[in-house]
Amino acid sequence: MPHPDCTLLRSLNTAIDDGLRAALGEARRVSLVHFPDPDSPGDPAGWLGTRIALRRLGVRVAYQCLGETLAEDAVEGPLLLAGGVEVRRPDVPVVRLADLKVPHLALALGALPRLGTVDVDVLWHCSEGTPPPEVSSRVVTWDSPEPGYTPRQRVTAKANAELRARACRDPEFARRTWRALSATFVPLAKAHVQHALTVLGGGRVLVTDDLHGHLLALLAGIPHVVLGELPGGVPESSLVRTADDVTSARELALELL
Repeated sequence: MPHPDCTLLRSLNTAIDDGLRAALGEARRVSLVHFPDPDSPGDPAGWLGTRIALRRLGVRVAYQCLGETLAEDAVEGPLLLAGGVEVRRPDVPVVRLADLKVPHLALALGALPRLGTVDVDVLWHCSEGTPPPEVSSRVVTWDSPEPGYTPRQRVTAKANAELRARACRDPEFARRTWRALSATFVPLAKAHVQHALTVLGGGRVLVTDDLHGHLLALLAGIPHVVLGELPGGVPESSLVRTADDVTSARELALELL
């Protein structure tokens, strides 16, 4: 079934592509620095979205690393910084992805499958308030995806931790083994996003005050209420309602059921 807001998603991705194209100019090879590893899925989603957008533009990620394992002699093309990384290469163009005037890069993932099993009416993903008492509900938070790792993902996570620890201590090791470490990035980022989609897919309607919960729910086609103001959000979607307070959020959630 097509995404209910497929036209909106296409326009957002066009804006992302145009912004990246303007920032990169004629470059066809880039270096992507910083791989996020937080409990929240938003940064991994943005990192994956960046790679997808680059692929659409025909731009190859020729080198990728952590901020703390950067081997400057391995850098090819402009440096794309996805986090608060500082570099000492004045001869290399630097693009700080957070400074691009484009929609959130997680949106470059495009329409995503709705994972998980719906077992309640309302998921409450907020730091304040409680769900409406009239319907079945559950309070959820972002937690680590590790308990749900497949055996292969567990092996990948172990390799990531071991390679990262040594590379942070030994710059020469980091320079020689960056390909092995970077090979763990995509599987782990996907595990974060898949875990988040499974969490969000447990309810017919979501109420969230988290930007990343909002963006992933939008991509998965989940009707949801955004509580409060979320800079970088997409309020014009038919899937989204906005509420200024908890009471309004409860009422809007019931309307979406």
